[in-house]
Amino acid sequence: MIFPPLRVLDVLVVCVPVFAVMGLGKWLELHGQMNHSRRDFINWLVYYFALPALIFREVSQQRFGSFLDPALTLWPLAAFVFVALVTMLVARVLRYRGAFTAAFVFCTFWANVTYMGFPLCQNAFGMEGLAKAAIYNALVMPFFVLFGYALIGFYGAGKTMTWRSKLRQAVLNPVVMAAVAGIGVALVGERFRDATGVLVLPVGIVGFLALVGSFLKLIGSMGLPLALLAIGASIHWQQTKAHMGALIYTVLAKLVVLPLLTYIGLRLFFPRRRRLSWGLS
Repeated sequence: MIFPPLRVLDVLVVCVPVFAVMGLGKWLELHGQMNHSRRDFINWLVYYFALPALIFREVSQQRFGSFLDPALTLWPLAAFVFVALVTMLVARVLRYRGAFTAAFVFCTFWANVTYMGFPLCQNAFGMEGLAKAAIYNALVMPFFVLFGYALIGFYGAGKTMTWRSKLRQAVLNPVVMAAVAGIGVALVGERFRDATGVLVLPVGIVGFLALVGSFLKLIGSMGLPLALLAIGASIHWQQTKAHMGALIYTVLAKLVVLPLLTYIGLRLFFPRRRRLSWGLS
Protein backbone atom coordinates (compact mmCIF):
# COMPACT_ATOMS: atom_id res chain seq x y z
CA MET A 1 0.00 0.00 0.00
CA ILE A 2 1.34 3.44 -0.90
CA PHE A 3 1.77 5.62 2.20
CA PRO A 4 -1.16 8.10 2.34
CA PRO A 5 0.95 11.32 2.49
CA LEU A 6 2.69 10.27 -0.72
CA ARG A 7 -0.72 9.70 -2.31
CA VAL A 8 -1.83 13.19 -1.21
CA LEU A 9 1.36 14.65 -2.67
CA ASP A 10 0.64 12.90 -5.97
CA VAL A 11 -2.84 14.42 -6.04
CA LEU A 12 -1.45 17.89 -5.31
CA VAL A 13 1.13 17.55 -8.09
CA VAL A 14 -1.69 16.67 -10.51
CA CYS A 15 -4.26 19.26 -9.42
CA VAL A 16 -2.41 22.35 -8.19
CA PRO A 17 -0.80 23.29 -11.55
CA VAL A 18 -4.19 23.04 -13.27
CA PHE A 19 -5.85 25.40 -10.81
CA ALA A 20 -2.79 27.65 -10.79
CA VAL A 21 -3.18 28.22 -14.54
CA MET A 22 -6.87 28.97 -13.96
CA GLY A 23 -5.80 31.45 -11.28
CA LEU A 24 -3.49 33.10 -13.79
CA GLY A 25 -6.45 33.46 -16.15
CA LYS A 26 -8.48 35.14 -13.39
CA TRP A 27 -5.55 37.44 -12.58
CA LEU A 28 -5.31 38.46 -16.24
CA GLU A 29 -9.06 39.15 -16.30
CA LEU A 30 -8.90 41.28 -13.14
CA HIS A 31 -6.06 43.34 -14.64
CA GLY A 32 -7.92 43.93 -17.90
CA GLN A 33 -5.73 41.69 -20.07
CA MET A 34 -8.35 38.97 -20.63
CA ASN A 35 -11.46 40.77 -21.78
CA HIS A 36 -14.59 39.15 -23.20
CA SER A 37 -13.50 39.27 -26.86
CA ARG A 38 -10.10 37.76 -26.13
CA ARG A 39 -11.67 35.01 -24.06
CA ASP A 40 -14.12 34.24 -26.86
CA PHE A 41 -11.27 33.99 -29.35
CA ILE A 42 -9.31 31.65 -27.07
CA ASN A 43 -12.37 29.44 -26.61
CA TRP A 44 -12.93 29.33 -30.37
CA LEU A 45 -9.28 28.48 -31.06
CA VAL A 46 -9.16 25.78 -28.38
CA TYR A 47 -12.54 24.21 -29.18
CA TYR A 48 -12.25 24.04 -32.96
CA PHE A 49 -8.51 23.64 -33.54
CA ALA A 50 -6.17 22.98 -30.62
CA LEU A 51 -8.02 20.31 -28.66
CA PRO A 52 -9.30 18.41 -31.74
CA ALA A 53 -5.71 18.32 -33.09
CA LEU A 54 -4.37 17.08 -29.75
CA ILE A 55 -7.10 14.47 -29.28
CA PHE A 56 -6.87 13.16 -32.85
CA ARG A 57 -3.11 12.75 -32.64
CA GLU A 58 -3.09 10.94 -29.30
CA VAL A 59 -6.07 8.67 -30.01
CA SER A 60 -4.84 7.69 -33.48
CA GLN A 61 -1.56 6.45 -31.99
CA GLN A 62 -3.23 4.08 -29.52
CA ARG A 63 -3.67 0.36 -30.06
CA PHE A 64 -7.27 -0.26 -31.08
CA GLY A 65 -7.66 -3.20 -28.69
CA SER A 66 -7.29 -0.89 -25.68
CA PHE A 67 -10.17 1.40 -26.64
CA LEU A 68 -13.41 -0.24 -25.62
CA ASP A 69 -13.90 -1.08 -21.96
CA PRO A 70 -17.56 -1.84 -21.22
CA ALA A 71 -17.06 -1.78 -17.46
CA LEU A 72 -15.55 1.70 -17.41
CA THR A 73 -18.13 3.02 -19.86
CA LEU A 74 -21.45 1.50 -18.88
CA TRP A 75 -21.17 1.47 -15.09
CA PRO A 76 -20.44 5.23 -14.73
CA LEU A 77 -23.42 5.88 -17.00
CA ALA A 78 -25.61 3.74 -14.74
CA ALA A 79 -24.37 5.67 -11.69
CA PHE A 80 -25.05 9.00 -13.40
CA VAL A 81 -28.64 8.00 -14.29
CA PHE A 82 -29.24 6.99 -10.66
CA VAL A 83 -27.88 10.31 -9.33
CA ALA A 84 -29.92 12.28 -11.88
CA LEU A 85 -33.16 10.50 -10.96
CA VAL A 86 -32.55 11.04 -7.24
CA THR A 87 -31.86 14.72 -7.92
CA MET A 88 -35.13 15.02 -9.81
CA LEU A 89 -36.91 13.76 -6.69
CA VAL A 90 -34.96 16.23 -4.53
CA ALA A 91 -35.96 19.06 -6.88
CA ARG A 92 -39.59 18.02 -6.56
CA VAL A 93 -39.39 18.01 -2.76
CA LEU A 94 -37.74 21.45 -2.78
CA ARG A 95 -40.38 22.68 -5.27
CA TYR A 96 -37.90 23.88 -7.87
CA ARG A 97 -39.49 24.89 -11.16
CA GLY A 98 -38.65 25.45 -14.81
CA ALA A 99 -35.20 26.21 -16.17
CA PHE A 100 -33.61 26.28 -12.73
CA THR A 101 -34.72 22.70 -12.10
CA ALA A 102 -33.26 21.54 -15.40
CA ALA A 103 -29.94 23.20 -14.55
CA PHE A 104 -30.05 21.77 -11.01
CA VAL A 105 -30.33 18.20 -12.30
CA PHE A 106 -28.05 18.80 -15.27
CA CYS A 107 -25.17 20.03 -13.13
CA THR A 108 -25.02 16.83 -11.08
CA PHE A 109 -23.67 14.82 -14.01
CA TRP A 110 -22.39 17.23 -16.67
CA ALA A 111 -18.64 17.43 -16.19
CA ASN A 112 -16.30 19.87 -17.90
CA VAL A 113 -14.34 17.00 -19.41
CA THR A 114 -12.84 19.00 -22.25
CA TYR A 115 -11.43 22.01 -20.39
CA MET A 116 -10.89 20.52 -16.91
CA GLY A 117 -10.86 16.74 -17.24
CA PHE A 118 -8.34 16.52 -20.06
CA PRO A 119 -5.63 18.60 -18.30
CA LEU A 120 -6.10 16.60 -15.10
CA CYS A 121 -5.88 13.29 -16.98
CA GLN A 122 -2.76 14.42 -18.80
CA ASN A 123 -1.09 15.50 -15.55
CA ALA A 124 -2.03 12.27 -13.80
CA PHE A 125 -1.52 9.64 -16.50
CA GLY A 126 0.35 11.29 -19.35
CA MET A 127 -0.67 11.37 -22.99
CA GLU A 128 -1.99 7.79 -22.89
CA GLY A 129 -4.37 8.82 -20.11
CA LEU A 130 -5.46 11.82 -22.16
CA ALA A 131 -6.18 9.58 -25.15
CA LYS A 132 -8.28 7.19 -23.07
CA ALA A 133 -10.19 10.12 -21.55
CA ALA A 134 -10.91 11.43 -25.03
CA ILE A 135 -12.20 8.03 -26.13
CA TYR A 136 -14.45 7.74 -23.07
CA ASN A 137 -15.69 11.29 -23.66
CA ALA A 138 -16.55 10.47 -27.27
CA LEU A 139 -18.60 7.46 -26.16
CA VAL A 140 -20.61 9.17 -23.41
CA MET A 141 -20.91 12.77 -24.64
CA PRO A 142 -23.83 12.13 -27.04
CA PHE A 143 -25.69 10.41 -24.22
CA PHE A 144 -25.06 13.36 -21.86
CA VAL A 145 -26.21 15.90 -24.46
CA LEU A 146 -29.39 14.02 -25.34
CA PHE A 147 -30.26 13.46 -21.68
CA GLY A 148 -29.64 17.15 -21.02
CA TYR A 149 -32.02 18.16 -23.81
CA ALA A 150 -34.56 15.70 -22.47
CA LEU A 151 -34.37 17.46 -19.09
CA ILE A 152 -34.82 20.86 -20.73
CA GLY A 153 -37.88 19.62 -22.57
CA PHE A 154 -39.29 17.87 -19.50
CA TYR A 155 -39.07 21.02 -17.38
CA GLY A 156 -40.20 23.33 -20.18
CA ALA A 157 -36.96 25.30 -20.34
CA GLY A 158 -35.10 26.58 -23.38
CA LYS A 159 -35.93 26.50 -27.08
CA THR A 160 -37.74 23.58 -28.64
CA MET A 161 -35.50 21.48 -30.92
CA THR A 162 -36.19 18.38 -32.96
CA TRP A 163 -34.51 15.15 -31.93
CA ARG A 164 -32.60 15.22 -35.21
CA SER A 165 -31.14 18.61 -34.30
CA LYS A 166 -30.31 17.41 -30.81
CA LEU A 167 -28.55 14.31 -32.11
CA ARG A 168 -26.64 16.38 -34.66
CA GLN A 169 -25.44 18.77 -31.97
CA ALA A 170 -24.45 15.85 -29.74
CA VAL A 171 -22.41 14.11 -32.42
CA LEU A 172 -20.99 17.04 -34.40
CA ASN A 173 -18.82 18.15 -31.51
CA PRO A 174 -15.24 18.93 -32.66
CA VAL A 175 -13.64 17.05 -29.77
CA VAL A 176 -15.96 14.06 -30.18
CA MET A 177 -15.41 14.01 -33.93
CA ALA A 178 -11.64 14.18 -33.44
CA ALA A 179 -11.75 11.19 -31.08
CA VAL A 180 -13.95 9.18 -33.46
CA ALA A 181 -11.66 10.01 -36.40
CA GLY A 182 -8.66 9.00 -34.29
CA ILE A 183 -10.30 5.67 -33.48
CA GLY A 184 -10.89 5.11 -37.20
CA VAL A 185 -7.24 5.84 -38.05
CA ALA A 186 -6.07 3.58 -35.24
CA LEU A 187 -8.30 0.78 -36.55
CA VAL A 188 -6.79 1.13 -40.02
CA GLY A 189 -3.32 1.28 -38.52
CA GLU A 190 -3.80 -2.09 -36.82
CA ARG A 191 -3.68 -3.70 -40.25
CA PHE A 192 -0.12 -2.44 -40.74
CA ARG A 193 1.38 -3.29 -37.34
CA ASP A 194 3.67 -6.22 -36.66
CA ALA A 195 3.50 -8.51 -33.63
CA THR A 196 5.28 -5.93 -31.47
CA GLY A 197 2.92 -3.11 -32.47
CA VAL A 198 5.35 -1.27 -34.76
CA LEU A 199 3.93 0.16 -37.99
CA VAL A 200 5.29 -1.64 -41.04
CA LEU A 201 5.05 0.96 -43.82
CA PRO A 202 7.34 2.43 -46.47
CA VAL A 203 9.84 4.97 -45.16
CA GLY A 204 8.21 7.81 -47.11
CA ILE A 205 4.80 7.19 -45.55
CA VAL A 206 6.28 6.88 -42.07
CA GLY A 207 8.08 10.18 -42.57
CA PHE A 208 4.91 11.88 -43.78
CA LEU A 209 2.95 10.58 -40.79
CA ALA A 210 5.68 11.86 -38.45
CA LEU A 211 5.47 15.26 -40.12
CA VAL A 212 1.69 15.43 -39.73
CA GLY A 213 1.96 14.22 -36.13
CA SER A 214 4.52 16.90 -35.32
CA PHE A 215 2.25 19.57 -36.80
CA LEU A 216 -0.75 18.35 -34.80
CA LYS A 217 1.32 18.16 -31.62
CA LEU A 218 2.48 21.74 -32.07
CA ILE A 219 -1.09 23.00 -32.51
CA GLY A 220 -2.54 20.75 -29.84
CA SER A 221 0.04 21.54 -27.16
CA MET A 222 -1.40 25.03 -26.70
CA GLY A 223 -4.95 23.76 -26.20
CA LEU A 224 -5.00 22.67 -22.56
CA PRO A 225 -3.26 25.70 -20.98
CA LEU A 226 -5.29 28.15 -23.09
CA ALA A 227 -8.50 26.35 -22.07
CA LEU A 228 -7.59 26.70 -18.39
CA LEU A 229 -6.79 30.42 -18.84
CA ALA A 230 -10.21 30.94 -20.44
CA ILE A 231 -11.96 29.09 -17.61
CA GLY A 232 -10.16 31.12 -14.96
CA ALA A 233 -11.04 34.39 -16.68
CA SER A 234 -14.73 33.43 -16.86
CA ILE A 235 -15.15 32.68 -13.14
CA HIS A 236 -17.29 35.23 -11.28
CA TRP A 237 -17.76 34.33 -7.62
CA GLN A 238 -20.73 36.64 -7.08
CA GLN A 239 -22.82 34.39 -9.35
CA THR A 240 -22.54 31.54 -6.84
CA LYS A 241 -24.13 33.35 -3.89
CA ALA A 242 -27.77 33.38 -5.02
CA HIS A 243 -28.35 29.62 -4.76
CA MET A 244 -25.61 28.39 -2.44
CA GLY A 245 -27.59 25.38 -1.18
CA ALA A 246 -28.29 24.09 -4.69
CA LEU A 247 -24.64 24.68 -5.64
CA ILE A 248 -23.33 22.70 -2.66
CA TYR A 249 -25.70 19.83 -3.47
CA THR A 250 -24.67 19.64 -7.14
CA VAL A 251 -20.96 19.83 -6.34
CA LEU A 252 -21.22 17.04 -3.76
CA ALA A 253 -23.36 14.92 -6.09
CA LYS A 254 -20.96 15.30 -9.02
CA LEU A 255 -17.62 15.20 -7.24
CA VAL A 256 -18.35 12.89 -4.29
CA VAL A 257 -21.48 10.77 -4.71
CA LEU A 258 -21.15 9.96 -8.41
CA PRO A 259 -17.46 8.92 -8.24
CA LEU A 260 -18.14 6.95 -5.04
CA LEU A 261 -21.02 5.02 -6.64
CA THR A 262 -18.85 4.32 -9.67
CA TYR A 263 -16.00 3.07 -7.51
CA ILE A 264 -18.27 0.86 -5.38
CA GLY A 265 -19.89 -0.61 -8.48
CA LEU A 266 -16.56 -1.39 -10.10
CA ARG A 267 -15.27 -3.04 -6.94
CA LEU A 268 -18.40 -5.14 -6.52
CA PHE A 269 -18.98 -6.21 -10.11
CA PHE A 270 -15.48 -5.97 -11.61
CA PRO A 271 -13.12 -6.88 -8.72
CA ARG A 272 -10.16 -7.66 -10.98
CA ARG A 273 -9.93 -3.96 -11.86
CA ARG A 274 -9.39 -2.92 -8.27
CA ARG A 275 -5.61 -2.98 -8.19
CA LEU A 276 -5.26 -1.60 -11.69
CA SER A 277 -7.55 1.36 -11.04
CA TRP A 278 -5.97 2.47 -7.78
CA GLY A 279 -2.34 1.60 -8.43
CA LEU A 280 -1.90 -0.44 -5.25
CA SER A 281 1.23 -2.48 -4.81
